[in-house]
Amino acid sequence: MDEVVKEKLSSIRAQYQAQLEQKAELLEQLWLQSKAPVSSSDKGPALTDLLHLLHRLAGSGRTFGFPEISNLAKELDRSIREMDVGDFQSDPKILYPLKQQLLKSLIQPVVNDSDAKVDHPGKAEHHLVYIVEDDPSMAGWFREALHTQGYEVELYSSLPDLKKAVLTVAPRLIIMDVSLPQGDNAEIRVCQDMQLFNDARIPIVVISHYSGFKTRLVAVRAGVRAYLNKPLNQTTLISCLHEIVEEQPSDPYRILLVDDDGDLINIYRLNLEEAGVKVYGLSAPQHTLEVLESFRPELVVLDLHMPVCNGLELGQVIRQQVRYANIPIVFLSADSSEDIQLEAIRLAGDDYISKPIEPWRLRTNLLARLKRARMVNQYVNELVKEISFKEQHDALTELPNKIQLENRLKLAMRNVREGVRKHLALFLVDIDNFQQVNDAYGHELGDQLLVDMAKRLESSLPHSCIVSRPGGDEFAILFKSMTGPHQVVHYAERMLELCDLPFVVGADEVKLSFSIGIAPYSASMRAIDCKTLFKQADTALFRAKGSGKNDYVIFESRMESELVARVTMASDLRKALQNDEFHLVFQPQMNLMSNEIVGAEVLLRWEHPRRGLISPTEFIPVAESHGLIERLGEYVLRSAIRYLAGCIERYGHAVSLAVNVSPRQFASPEFVEQIAELLKEYDVDGQLLELEITESALAQDIDTAVNKLNRLRKFGVRMAVDDFGTGFSNMASLKRYPVDMIKIDRSFIRDLPEDEDDLAIVTAIIEMGHALGLKLLAEGVENEEQMAVMKELRCDFVQGFYISRPMPADVFEIRLIENQQSGTDLLR
Repeated sequence: MDEVVKEKLSSIRAQYQAQLEQKAELLEQLWLQSKAPVSSSDKGPALTDLLHLLHRLAGSGRTFGFPEISNLAKELDRSIREMDVGDFQSDPKILYPLKQQLLKSLIQPVVNDSDAKVDHPGKAEHHLVYIVEDDPSMAGWFREALHTQGYEVELYSSLPDLKKAVLTVAPRLIIMDVSLPQGDNAEIRVCQDMQLFNDARIPIVVISHYSGFKTRLVAVRAGVRAYLNKPLNQTTLISCLHEIVEEQPSDPYRILLVDDDGDLINIYRLNLEEAGVKVYGLSAPQHTLEVLESFRPELVVLDLHMPVCNGLELGQVIRQQVRYANIPIVFLSADSSEDIQLEAIRLAGDDYISKPIEPWRLRTNLLARLKRARMVNQYVNELVKEISFKEQHDALTELPNKIQLENRLKLAMRNVREGVRKHLALFLVDIDNFQQVNDAYGHELGDQLLVDMAKRLESSLPHSCIVSRPGGDEFAILFKSMTGPHQVVHYAERMLELCDLPFVVGADEVKLSFSIGIAPYSASMRAIDCKTLFKQADTALFRAKGSGKNDYVIFESRMESELVARVTMASDLRKALQNDEFHLVFQPQMNLMSNEIVGAEVLLRWEHPRRGLISPTEFIPVAESHGLIERLGEYVLRSAIRYLAGCIERYGHAVSLAVNVSPRQFASPEFVEQIAELLKEYDVDGQLLELEITESALAQDIDTAVNKLNRLRKFGVRMAVDDFGTGFSNMASLKRYPVDMIKIDRSFIRDLPEDEDDLAIVTAIIEMGHALGLKLLAEGVENEEQMAVMKELRCDFVQGFYISRPMPADVFEIRLIENQQSGTDLLR
């Protein structure tokens, strides 16, 4: 112990001893005054003060090295409390000798130094650490990590070498990187290996890959002080060692001591402060709440018997304050009554310590509780941080979610309004055709692509901007400080460039594109709030996606009227379905070998009562976004099958019709039954119907898709894969689907024959399709050169403006009749 501390403790002890004779006089005085007659239900003030004095003597004598005073005062206190007030006032002879013995011990106290010790067994002053590690690289890591913290390190590669060193010079601590031995006697051998160190009272820290219960139990039985799992970081290791070697944390513990005995507070404070604990001693319990607010203790120690209020009452007052509800409370008292102890625990306490107690024992007790309390608080704090993080961040990418983004956006908008910044911009970024990635590769790899995209955005954009993920395949980026419109354009183009490099998905490289909607904000736009800015960015994003994707659109006020127009169109679509405002047109399909028109693709047209003819590119996206696409799909199917029935009635036969099926329509559980009922209702052979389904619709649920296709084939219905090549499927995957035809997307035909890459792709699709026994149809053939290429590549069928534009039903029938009269049977 530090000499200064010893000197202070001796001074406090001498001061206590000097006051004992004064306490003897007070004892005699209160004894006589307590004889005054009082009611049997009231002890009277003198008797109350007498009992309080006895309680203080019982709780403090042993602490200061006078155990006899504690023993006699405790016995006299208990005897008086067990007596009736009237019996005590009659001055029973049984208490008089006990009182006289206590007076004598106060006047002539007997010192017992063994009871007055105030320090636990001495600790080593050096910082020597032995490490057992047979891996040289790990040994070097240990040495470097500990040297930086001022530890002296010696390395050993085996336990026998370590034992020899311990017998020569005992270290302050031993670190053992071990793999526990296997076999029936594993526990015994480990205990024997460590027994030497346990006898020397050397703390042992084990570091191991093993983390099971049995392994940890072996370590406990072997006397291991701490058990750390690999992989291990330096912070965890140093924190553990520092607490063991220094026996105090780097951030000192804080204790509030509340006791009306100032001498006890002083001696407890000195012992605790010598262990590095910050102590606030309070002898006036009425000021406890103020001290709690300013000192913020981690542990509160309350004396149970105090004149202003007892410890139980004070504990209740503390617990009534919500912010102090989790502070551990320890009660100190010389009262050994079990009822009092249970009441203390029930009302507010975490522990009950009986007085008298030596300062070093109290210190050991409180330090253990402080350590546990801090561990609990740290765990709770980490848990709160984790919950808070999850509430404000996307679980997949760990980017801020929409809640946090809105909070940051509100603050940024306020800064612009107040002139702190000039401009900001909100970017909403959508990955084009991302669903096809999930369909082709599965959601797990799709999620990994989103994580990669988040990392690419964060690493490529300024640190001042906030990248977030509101959900799905959409990202939101807040540029908090923009100098003007030119900078908005600069970052928009830069973000489009981020997709130039492909992403790795599984074993493939996938190239993606962005659609970006941008909503700028400046001080002149004060009337706009956070939600409105999001709405503007979303409106711009919708425009970007509708204009062909892989582009950015900056919001303009006129777009709001366009958004209103879309809502109006959705309402008109519902009315159009009720009023039968739609009609079909037919685009012929030609067999390249025979030059015959062998069928037609059915296309939908809308004749609006006020606006006239509306293009499908305008109303189909509205139908998809407003949940009307299934009703439209059903309308087309019914109309096409009804038309086939009419052809059969008029001509005795008909050419086949191809009908597009949307992914949502195909996913409907009633889809197959719907087709079957329509064919039966109009008495049409299923072979006259061909359904065109995109790759993505088939890939959403492969097993279900295959089941539906097989059931449709039983009715004779033929199946075609539409827009082939635009998704992420490959030709081999088609072997899983019972389909009849592949329709090559017009995007690969448009630049033929000049574009060599497109020519190579089309050639491969046709060759592989034929190898699988499938028919091939090229969409979008618009000139003679493209027709010649298709014939040269032996494509089976073509469709496009070069053959014919889509035509009404009556014109289509006339064309067929004319061809029939020319000698070709086109209606078979």
